[in-house]
Amino acid sequence: MDSFQITFYILLAAVAYCFFGGLFTRNYSQVDRLWSVLPPVYVLIWMKDFSDNPRYVIAAVLVILWGIRLTTNFALKGGYAFSWRKGFYGEDYRWDVLKAKIPNRFLYELFNLFFISGFQLGLIFLFTLPVYYLGSVTGPLNGLDFILVGLHLILLIGEMTADIQQLSYYRRRGDEKEKNNRRIQLGFNTLGLWKYSRHPNYVCELGQWFIVYFYLHSRIGFHYTFAGPAVLLALFLGSTIMAESITSEKYEGYRNWKKMTAPWIPFLSYLPERKNKKEFLKEK
Repeated sequence: MDSFQITFYILLAAVAYCFFGGLFTRNYSQVDRLWSVLPPVYVLIWMKDFSDNPRYVIAAVLVILWGIRLTTNFALKGGYAFSWRKGFYGEDYRWDVLKAKIPNRFLYELFNLFFISGFQLGLIFLFTLPVYYLGSVTGPLNGLDFILVGLHLILLIGEMTADIQQLSYYRRRGDEKEKNNRRIQLGFNTLGLWKYSRHPNYVCELGQWFIVYFYLHSRIGFHYTFAGPAVLLALFLGSTIMAESITSEKYEGYRNWKKMTAPWIPFLSYLPERKNKKEFLKEK
């Protein structure tokens, strides 16, 4: 059995684990707990075939660093909360919203099988797959490789910074000393990178997986694995719409914030109230 077959069987096992885990526990964050773990596992298994290829090793190390960062952040937010009685019990709040929208248990378990487990885990495999094909690319590293690595590192650091700023904000929001700080008590972050983008973490996350694809594209041209980051982009669009709908219902000021701040990349969005942003932040 070669390394690719091993990872494919891991994918199938993960789908079964996540589906049955959700079915029996009604906790549907099984995939969330594997999202940052599987890509490093895949590239480490493939490493035995491509360890002599520096282009592969560099891309694999960056994917592993991405996984360490995201796993740590998810753990800090309680994503791996565990008890012997309940097992892993942390769950993304959006699954509860979807359970309310799909109250029929049978239909929800079909959703669990085909979207939560099958589609999402297949997507994780797909957007990691360019690294596997990169292992077969020969030739010395060139200037473009170093540019892509530099961009990848900038995006990795940017996402880590956004995560740290978000965690810091939530801690401050619950601090008794900040209870009269109107900007902190808005309910959503407007500090650091979050001042310029409503989802700077998404921007950096997506950017990294497009870079992973372009490591391959820059050497062989268009490849079908472009579908990985492209579909991930569509998934993040849907996630943004859903998360912002929930946030707008919870926090009155968020509707105005959306009119003042780019959803993803600053200065590339039409913002009818951009000029009011400074006053909005000053007031709060």
